[in-house]
Amino acid sequence: MKPSLVLAALVAIFPAATPAAVSAQPAGPAAATGGAEIRYGQWPDAARSGRIVPYKLYLPRGDGPFPVVVHSHGLGGNREASSYILQAVADAGFIVVTLQHAGSDSGILARGGGIEAAGRTAMTAEAAQARYGDLPFALDQLAKEPALKGKADFDRVGMSGHSFGALSTLTAVGQRLASAPAETRFQEPRIKAAIAYSPNKPRGDDPKAAFARIRTPMLHFTGTEDATPFDLERTPFERTTPYQAISGADQYLIVLDGADHALFGGRRVATGQLKSIDPQQMEIVKAETIRFWRAYLKGDAAALAELCATPMRLDAAGDAYVKAVRCGPPTPIAPVDGLR
Repeated sequence: MKPSLVLAALVAIFPAATPAAVSAQPAGPAAATGGAEIRYGQWPDAARSGRIVPYKLYLPRGDGPFPVVVHSHGLGGNREASSYILQAVADAGFIVVTLQHAGSDSGILARGGGIEAAGRTAMTAEAAQARYGDLPFALDQLAKEPALKGKADFDRVGMSGHSFGALSTLTAVGQRLASAPAETRFQEPRIKAAIAYSPNKPRGDDPKAAFARIRTPMLHFTGTEDATPFDLERTPFERTTPYQAISGADQYLIVLDGADHALFGGRRVATGQLKSIDPQQMEIVKAETIRFWRAYLKGDAAALAELCATPMRLDAAGDAYVKAVRCGPPTPIAPVDGLR
């Protein structure tokens, strides 16, 4: 991938990240919050020159087996990202692991030079492809974790991501990269469902062509104030492009009124500086996230039916759209450029 295309694809806003050391803590239990135990660790990848992949594991109480959700943070983020969402998912009976992507994580913020200089360090083909390669490696490592033996169901795996992590998620389920061959090693068939928080339209590619290979049910989240200094979108509404372009599987979209980019990364939770609308919106994000995972990773018939009613259920909080044959005609939506 050319550096210019990587730059165009990076949409995370740096203030959404919380500081954290790049190196991981030793593996082992760190805390028990709610119904899930928290563990930290790291995996060295010998096949990629010893690349270290730190992780945070949320392990539900009970015997399982539990579905597995892997989460990818945004540019300048780390494994503490989106913790209010992921903790709720784990408490609902899912194993959750947040990966930390060296080269595009919070480590780049410690090098000085300001936001633009920090961003340039992560806007390389090497950094992007290393991030995409972390997912299959992590899934392989999770399957070997003694703590997950008998507790993890690797036939029911989901992936979520925020901003640059949303791009990583879309890449994992089949988004074409404009400067890469039509078929790449980054598509991961083990992912059965996915959630993209603050996704973006593809850069340098036709939307329908870019998403043509995706056959994965997805839930997309954005907000009317979901913007960053790195966006090429003219309006936050253009973040609906992936939802509009994907036609190979059930798709759901939630656009929250007044929601900004940082809401989904959870930084304001960590700093205690919540906006007045944050608590209500956070509850919506948690509830709809869990409903989707229950529907597509647990086969919950009630949750599947409730997803069809998402536009009506969320009418007071924003706009929601459904595109699933079993739900009837798609919810009408204003087309974005490239899909008119």
